[in-house]
Amino acid sequence: MIKKQVRILHISDIHLDNEIGSGTEQSSAQIGLEAAIDASIEQNVDLILLAGDLFDHNRIKVECLNFVDSQFERLLCPLVMIAGNHDCLAEYSIYKRYNPEEASENVFFLRADAGSTCVFKDLGVTVWGRGIVEHHPGHKPLDHIPSVPEDGWYVGVTHGYCVDRDLQSFSSLIRPEEIEASGFDYLALGHVHVFSFMEHGLTKAAYCGSPNKGLGKDDMSAALVELNPQKGVFVNKLDLLPRTF
Repeated sequence: MIKKQVRILHISDIHLDNEIGSGTEQSSAQIGLEAAIDASIEQNVDLILLAGDLFDHNRIKVECLNFVDSQFERLLCPLVMIAGNHDCLAEYSIYKRYNPEEASENVFFLRADAGSTCVFKDLGVTVWGRGIVEHHPGHKPLDHIPSVPEDGWYVGVTHGYCVDRDLQSFSSLIRPEEIEASGFDYLALGHVHVFSFMEHGLTKAAYCGSPNKGLGKDDMSAALVELNPQKGVFVNKLDLLPRTF
């Protein structure tokens, strides 16, 4: 595959629950997901990465699932998603009875326990992603990363807490040296609700924040990522705006 110029919208931590309204009565999570899909269309991105916690828990009711389907049906480009710690892939997971891939042919759900890969040859992009089965200190989000592809862009998506030291009371830890050794051109992270950018070795990584303004913060954010064959990888915070009724 040849490296092409690719625009990516990185979103995470939407935390949809069962608070589902309509019109101006929508929940902050509904507003956030809708704004993220709007932004993907307005920014004319080639790919969306959803780095976990689409749902706030695994007890989601059908009305909320129908809302997700209605938004995924609007997708104009591929969306690659993983599970987070709130909507983990344990035996009681919402994803045992709901398959987001059925909403649209543009949805690709990476659900293998040890991570899985999908390749978009038309974009020149390989995406590896690993979600959470059980959120505990023994879970290492960046274990089992396959070797770097021979050509094209290599992008990762996972969910966890990046720290520069061992914290025994924390779960799903990601170490800077793991990011550096990953071989990714870009790593899309989920779990932290505030935008932050980091660079370890040749890998650029970011927490995109959250489109959900109801998580104790003042903004709705995503990350807009440009993969440029001549200039490299550029990451910028994208402030999302709720739709005006």
